[in-house]
Amino acid sequence: MKTLSFTQEYYLCAINDRGNLPVLDTEIATCLLAGGIMELTQQGYLSYDEKKRFVVAKPWDDALPYLKPLYDQVASFKKPQKIDGVVAAYEASLQAPLPDLLSALGTSLAAAGYAEELNEQGLLHNKTRYAPKPEAVTRSIEKIRAEFLEDGTISDETLCLAALLDGSHLIKRYFSKVEAGALKERLKELRESEAYASVREFLDSAAGALAAIVIAAV
Repeated sequence: MKTLSFTQEYYLCAINDRGNLPVLDTEIATCLLAGGIMELTQQGYLSYDEKKRFVVAKPWDDALPYLKPLYDQVASFKKPQKIDGVVAAYEASLQAPLPDLLSALGTSLAAAGYAEELNEQGLLHNKTRYAPKPEAVTRSIEKIRAEFLEDGTISDETLCLAALLDGSHLIKRYFSKVEAGALKERLKELRESEAYASVREFLDSAAGALAAIVIAAV
């Protein structure tokens, strides 16, 4: 089967069996956005300026179609934004770009065989959602377990996925209390390791965005 990015895998682990994000869970939405921004940055579509704000680095070529709504959102800013600014723009937008991002991610996963398309008929229009297939979710979780808890080699992609699950408190959904504790400790060690310096900035940015959301909610 097709190899997935950590943003796609996070979608699989975060979306419920009806193809929806948990209602009012801003942490999950924030981590989804943070993951997408990181992936766009890694692939050269976005870059940081001197103030750690995101700017468009190259034209869109549709190599990552599931992240186009997020790329378009960043490209639409009149001035560069830090990651918390990107998240805030999603929350404030009247055009509801988050459903567009969810739809793009779901479409890519359904095409790859990892999600099921669900059609819901409404009074005014039909809605299409994409529910993760259980075996696809299990595949992602078992990869984390093998690399973090069974002395496997931890890839940058798996580290990012585990960090997103930790940041949105989804680790407890899939791991026992003992496993979750060990995983969180391993995450802390890796975050401070020079071997993973390439993703540390992303992890710090995602943590900052989550902190900003919590402060705003107080």
